[in-house]
Amino acid sequence: MEKTLFNKNGLPTAYITDDYNQDIYLWDGHAVAYVFENEHVYGVNGDHLGWFVQEIVFNNYGERVGFTSSTCPVNIVKEPSKTKKHPKAEIRPRWKAPAFPNLTFNIAEQDLSGFLNQGQAVGMRA
Repeated sequence: MEKTLFNKNGLPTAYITDDYNQDIYLWDGHAVAYVFENEHVYGVNGDHLGWFVQEIVFNNYGERVGFTSSTCPVNIVKEPSKTKKHPKAEIRPRWKAPAFPNLTFNIAEQDLSGFLNQGQAVGMRA
């Protein structure tokens, strides 16, 4: 079953597919990242974006960026219909992951969509 990711305001922003790659799609249907080895969040461009630990997306500084419905610190908004998935870009070679950070309860200033958009393949979106 796909896991919806909510931003810090409780808005559904992205979702993790339940396929082999655990692709992360933005709500607009663009694949921008994926979960590797059940905890690393990599962009399709090969950049290590952060970590997915205990149903929370953390950036590389250990700040919370995204949440599932069970971990979101605010009330969540009902999910609208998902947009049709766009073709995925070829996944680029992964860069080495940084050291695992000290995870904090701090919420990152950057919004989840901006965080995930860092992983998009160059030239795939307008």
